[in-house]
Amino acid sequence: MIILSFSTFIFSAVYAYIYYNYIYETELKHSDEAVLQISQTISSTASIAAYLEDKDLANEVVNGLVSNDIIQSAALTNQQTVLAKSILFTEREAQSFDLPNPFILHESIGFIYVVPNTQFIRQNAREIALSSVQTLLIVIVPMLLLFAILSFFLISKPLGQLSQQLTSIIPGSAHRIEINEDHEFTEIGKIGKNINAMLSNTEMLFEQERSLRLEIEQLEKRFRLMFERSSSPTLLVREQGDVTLVNDAAKDLLAGMGIDCEERFPDNLGQYCKTPDILYTFTENSIQQKQVMQAEFEFTNPLTLSSVWLSIIILNTESDGQWYFQVFLADITSRKTMLNQLSHRAQRDSLTSLYNRYGAELTLVDWIDTHTEFSLLLLDLDEFKPINDIYGHNAGDEVLKHVAQSISYIVSNSDLVCRWGGDEFVVAIKTSDKHTINNIAQQLLEAINTPIRYERDGHQINLHVGVSIGISHFPTHANTLKGLVECADVAMYSIKKTSKNQFTFYST
Repeated sequence: MIILSFSTFIFSAVYAYIYYNYIYETELKHSDEAVLQISQTISSTASIAAYLEDKDLANEVVNGLVSNDIIQSAALTNQQTVLAKSILFTEREAQSFDLPNPFILHESIGFIYVVPNTQFIRQNAREIALSSVQTLLIVIVPMLLLFAILSFFLISKPLGQLSQQLTSIIPGSAHRIEINEDHEFTEIGKIGKNINAMLSNTEMLFEQERSLRLEIEQLEKRFRLMFERSSSPTLLVREQGDVTLVNDAAKDLLAGMGIDCEERFPDNLGQYCKTPDILYTFTENSIQQKQVMQAEFEFTNPLTLSSVWLSIIILNTESDGQWYFQVFLADITSRKTMLNQLSHRAQRDSLTSLYNRYGAELTLVDWIDTHTEFSLLLLDLDEFKPINDIYGHNAGDEVLKHVAQSISYIVSNSDLVCRWGGDEFVVAIKTSDKHTINNIAQQLLEAINTPIRYERDGHQINLHVGVSIGISHFPTHANTLKGLVECADVAMYSIKKTSKNQFTFYST
């Protein structure tokens, strides 16, 4: 009630102040309009006085103006002289009005100068405004007090009671607001009913939330159990690299590799990875692009110093505004070993253990793609067919193994030796220096021409073969493998047709 009374007083004071200013400004405007009307009223007489230059008539006009309370002083002039002016007249404070020619339209023949009685006008405006405010307050204050009292008993007090009851109710409980019978069908009663409806909805939502929370807890336990007991090694990592969860399979895998699960990812793996830069780039791209990424990396096990291959899959996920990524690991060492063995078998000759034609072509094409200069020596054995025909294929196989071994002793590991097919061999040397190639070709001739001891039916037999060698250079003679082999083949057959057991370079 005190607050309402104080509010009523404040409202009344503010309203009275605004109303006072409004009346005051209105009265000032009325006074300005009155000065204008008075000036217009006597303008005809003043025009005649100015036209005739009649000073007596001009004095009467000025005296008539000054006799009005709102005008302090005045003056009347034509275009040349001052015809009349009152005492205390100052042109600096005066308002001027044109005097029209009584006989010629739109022609000015003089001016009336009027100085308003500002002090009187303002005093009069204040008195009128004050009187109006007093009258207004006599009417409005009792009405406002009555409104405040009614508002308190009909609105504020019932709302306060509702507020007290609402404060004591715990959200989600079965308690409700009690509605007074007097307010059963009033707006206060409607508010109370709406509040009770809201409390009922809140209780229902709380019950649903409790039920959902229990379900979520149960699901979380199940998923955590599935995560921890999963046979797939899995890590849950924050976007910054902090490892938050590691299942048992991942702990066993990383522990066996001597890797600390608590270290930041991928730093914990990077220090043992043989290509750490690629691993870091792979992880960074997955985080930035928010895409599923998969790659395979080779690691060195610090405990056994053996190679370990891991397949890494990174899956990004968002939860509560925080990005995580799930890291799935798989030890694929046995699969990689098997693939390497299969690849080795696919690229190697089973008799000589040298590269076969398929394996050699893969390497040579790579050299060509990377613009590596090399010389290709195509070797075809001389007098090999008679050995097969006379002593059998076993003897022929021994000759081929002996030749392969002899070539391997001469050629370095960085170069390539291949059984091209049948009794043909290919040697690729990473140089185009003719002197170096001459030396290697001469050594191959000498080594292959060395007699091969072969035991047959308890007897030692010396087997002899020669070799014809054709040589071509990349990229001098050809820029494709097929063209390079054809050039070496042309050079080799030029030896076969003449002397045999020699070497020569391809020439156009």
